[in-house]
Amino acid sequence: MFQYALILLICLILSYLSGSVNFAILISKWAKGIDIRQAGNKNPGTSNVRREVGMGWAALVFFGDLAKGLVPLILTKQFIFTDDVYTDIFSLFLIGMAAITGHCWPIYHGFKGGGGLATSIGVYMFFVPAEFFLALLISFSVVRLFLSEKKYSVGQLTPMIFVPLAPVLVILNSLFVEIKVTSDFIIGNYPWYIITGVIVLSLYIFMINIRIVANRFSKDNPNR
Repeated sequence: MFQYALILLICLILSYLSGSVNFAILISKWAKGIDIRQAGNKNPGTSNVRREVGMGWAALVFFGDLAKGLVPLILTKQFIFTDDVYTDIFSLFLIGMAAITGHCWPIYHGFKGGGGLATSIGVYMFFVPAEFFLALLISFSVVRLFLSEKKYSVGQLTPMIFVPLAPVLVILNSLFVEIKVTSDFIIGNYPWYIITGVIVLSLYIFMINIRIVANRFSKDNPNR
């Protein structure tokens, strides 16, 4: 047990440190010579880079941030926490949340980072890819149909809808759906520890971002 806890602690630290690499800050400085934290809405994330630096650079930021959540999970699942038991699965969820924490409070950038949504996408894709993409499609459609007149709505409101929607879809699929795509990939019929992990993950991301979004859309926000 001590050895397991020590290995997990090392993985959490490494995941946090890799998550602390903020591609928005690095790429905006390299591409345009600006500190993205002092430009636009001052959020060091994909949306702000798209507006202040350019779409191509924003795409690099997005995929870099996504990889911070996905790659550590792939590596640790492959080589360390290899069993489909609740202890290993919970450890993987903690590793994903450590990467998100690193993005939001990066040690390399004065603990001032972004909202962690792109990094969280990588974590969702690892655990529940089908439900994630369905939640994203539904959320995007809702924003486009009903909230498209709001500035920044597609990029910022879509994630805030799919974050609480994802665990709902996971629960529904666990109750009513079981589709065996391959021997290792089954949609639905998830064990309790996957459902619990997704709920905790979603609550964590939502709590981080709700104040950011509320502030950005407040009437007294000059960057609205």
